[in-house]
This record gives sequence, structure tokens and C-alpha cells, in this order.
Amino acid sequence: MKGSADAYPFRTLPVPSRFSIAIGLVALVFLVDQSAGNLIDDGSHLLLLGTAVGATAWFAGTGPALLATVLGAVLGATHGDGRDTGAVALHLALFLVQGLILTGVVDELRRARRSAEARARDANVARHEGEVANRTKDEFLATISHELRTPLNAVLGWVHLLRSGRLDAPTAVRGLEAIDRNVRLQAQLTADLLDVSKALTGKLRLNSRPAALEDAVRQALSSAMPAAKAKGVQLVLTHTEPAVVHGDPTRLVQIAWQLIANAIKFTPRGGTIEVATQAVKDEAVLRVQDSGQGIDPAFLPRVFERFTQADSSATRKAGGLGVGLALVRELVELHGGEIEARNRPDRNGAVFTVKLPLQVAEMVLRCEEIVDGDAARAEGTPLEGLRVLVFEEDTEGRELMRTLLQHGGADVQTASTVGDALTSLESWRPDVLVSDSLSSEHDSYALIGKVLSLEAHRGGRIPAAALTTAARTDERLRHLLANVQRELPKPVEPALLTSEIARLAGRERRRAQR
Repeated sequence: MKGSADAYPFRTLPVPSRFSIAIGLVALVFLVDQSAGNLIDDGSHLLLLGTAVGATAWFAGTGPALLATVLGAVLGATHGDGRDTGAVALHLALFLVQGLILTGVVDELRRARRSAEARARDANVARHEGEVANRTKDEFLATISHELRTPLNAVLGWVHLLRSGRLDAPTAVRGLEAIDRNVRLQAQLTADLLDVSKALTGKLRLNSRPAALEDAVRQALSSAMPAAKAKGVQLVLTHTEPAVVHGDPTRLVQIAWQLIANAIKFTPRGGTIEVATQAVKDEAVLRVQDSGQGIDPAFLPRVFERFTQADSSATRKAGGLGVGLALVRELVELHGGEIEARNRPDRNGAVFTVKLPLQVAEMVLRCEEIVDGDAARAEGTPLEGLRVLVFEEDTEGRELMRTLLQHGGADVQTASTVGDALTSLESWRPDVLVSDSLSSEHDSYALIGKVLSLEAHRGGRIPAAALTTAARTDERLRHLLANVQRELPKPVEPALLTSEIARLAGRERRRAQR
């Protein structure tokens, strides 16, 4: 067992003082032996030397104790006074063994004491970390409760007022905008939590392809505009350059939106948020700059940590769960890029800069082809005349899907059980199947697997879209999703849903085969 030779209980004594203790105790023994004369026999002499060695080991440490043993043996050998040399040699040998044993025992006791103290310190640290973790958990749960209840409060309040029928047209429009904004906020909070959960377990994945960074930024600006107007903050796209990266277009929009939403949160009314994209050498750069109060320099190194906020008190001015920027860092790193945060030189705001690998010209052309193809499909595939089978266990969700798709021109049938869905599939022969994520009766992804296993004349190989909560990422679910042509996370935008159904039907029309 290795360790320092620090003595207990006098750890702070300097080395010369320790060795002085050893020399002094041994000299004291021989002075007593000289002054006591015939009162001290050989046995008493050895006991005194052993006591001196033990005291040295306890007060001065292992090194001085070994020195005391050696000095005692040397002085004992020269202090025979004509006595039997054989007996003297035996006594000295016994003394050496005794000195070494005492030194070893005291050293082990001292090591055991140090080890116990170290374990006690570790236990105190662990207990403190546990208390901090429990406190953080309680604060986080309280924050989640607050952040989820706040949008619900606004939604319920405006719904009550709208139902009363006493609102004038401008106020009713403002109420509907508030409901839309708060529902989207709650959906975003839930999505952020699920994404962070995936990031913690290493299951956050990208669907990468050539993507234009400036397009992602424009989409993010469009999504964030209602929140900026509601707070009285101006969003300005100050500079934009064509910059194509190899990444997930949806996640790129998410990165830009999170940074803009964070800037809106900390920018006072009347402030300005500047957004810019540019290509610098071999990097595509996104920069978001606000005119808020900036970031506390002490908190700046921790700004991208999960579940951390500069002000986590109950009276903080800015809301949020403390996961948005952490998620941005995870997504940026998955794209092979880096992100940094700093304060403006004048301390009147913060600047977030994202740098992603810039792609070559061939990728730019490929990106333009993808964008043009998507636009063409979106414009040329209406729902008029399409048969859509919707499997949804929830009554309200089923009615919503029926109404939404019928307004889009589709002919819709709904099913609440897997059996009803299979019956409608064979008898009605729809063009597209839209299935909810899970049902209490069966895993509805398995329904899609059953559909694809049917013969063509029984409705097999029908294009399918799955509405999922995106909360499950296990291998079984991933295997089932391999049978789904399109997965749409809830809550889904009505325009996106109708566009994807039209795209699926346009890609694999079944009317011609009837």
C-alpha cells in the first residue's frame, strides 16, 4: 500500500522537525539509561528503545521511525559495558524486529485512518451531489409544470372568451393567434424534451442530404415571427449568402429556430435581432445577434449545458426549460460543426455563431434539384379524389383527421381498431393509409406491417404514413418503421400532412390498378 509518510496527528510538521523528534527520543532513552544506572537492565533498555521507536512512528512518521530503529541498534551495540556479547546481539536483533513491527503497525494504522477520512470525504461529496441532484430535479419538475401550464392557461382563457361569442372580430383574431402561438410553444417544449432524451441515450439521428442553410434560416424566421411580433421585437435578416451543407433540413431549421427563439426571450421590447448566413472559406456560418442584456460572464462557460439557466429562480423574467441551447450544441456537433457564444463588445447583447462544413459545388446543384423536386410535388399533387383510410383510436383525433382531410378534398374513412382498418382496407381499397402511433389493442405499426404483407388485390403495398409521438426509439420500433414510407411526429402541421399524403399517393397511385 503506497502513500505519503505524513505523520498523524502532526501532518504539518516539516521534515527536519520529524527527524529531530526521532533523534531526540533515542538520545533521551540513552540519557535515562546513563542517569538511572543500575535501575535499568537490558530488558528495560529494549522496552525504552521500543517505546521511543513507537512514539516516533506515531508523531513523526515512517522515515523517522526507521531512523530511530537504526540509531537505537547502533547505540545499543556500543553500549554493551562488557556484558555477554551473544546476549547483546540477541537483544539487538529482537529490538530491530520489534522496531520494524511497531513502525509497520503504526504506519498501517495511519494509512487506515487516512483511508477512512478519504472515504468519509467522498461520502460527504456524494451526499452533497445527491442533495444537489434532488434539488435540481425538484426545480426542473417545477419548471416543467410552470412552462407547460402557462401556455395551457392562455389557451383555456381564450377558448372560454371565444365561446362566449362576445368578442369583436379583431379581438377574436388576436385570441386565435394567441392560441396558435401557445399550442406551438407547448409542442416545441415537448419535442425539445424528447430530443434531449434521445441525445442523452445516443439515439439522436439525422436524415442528411444536401441542404441550403439560408433556406433553413428563412423557415426558422418565418416560424419565429409571430412570437417576435407579440413581444415587439424586430427580426432582421441582415446578410445571406448561398451556403449548402450536408445535413438534415429539419434539424437545421430547428437549430436556427432555437437560437432565434432564445434571442427573442432575452431581447427587451423594441429590441432588434440580427440574423446572417455566409460562406467563409470552407465553412457555412450562421450568426444570431440580439440586443438584450448579454450573458453573465460567470455563466458563459456553462451556457450550453443541459438543464442550466443563468437565473433558475421562481422569479426569473425569462421562461424555458434550459434544454434548447444544449440541444442546439448536440445537433451542431452531429452535423460535424461547432458553436460558440460570446457577448457583444459593447455588452449590449449576445452573439451565437454556428459553423458547419461547407459542401462543394456538386452538392449545391444536387440541393437545387431536391428543392425543385419537392416544390413540384407540393404543387402538382392535390388531395382531390384521393381515398384516405385513417386509423386512430382517439375519438377526437379521428374526427379532426376526417375533417382536415375532407377539407383538403379527400374521401376519408376512419377506423378505431386494427380489425376495422383491415376490413376497410380490403373492401374500400384506399389510396393512402394514415396510422396513429400506438393503440391499446395492438401496436399500430404492426398494422402497417400486416398491410404490406397482403396480396396486391387485397390492398397490400399501399403507401402508408405514421403519426408518431417520437418518444420510443427502441430497435423493435425502428424495425417496424422500416415499413412506413413517411413518419410524421405529433403534433403535425395540417399543411404538411396533406402535402405528404398527396406525395405518397402521387408516388404510388393505385387507381390505375383497379
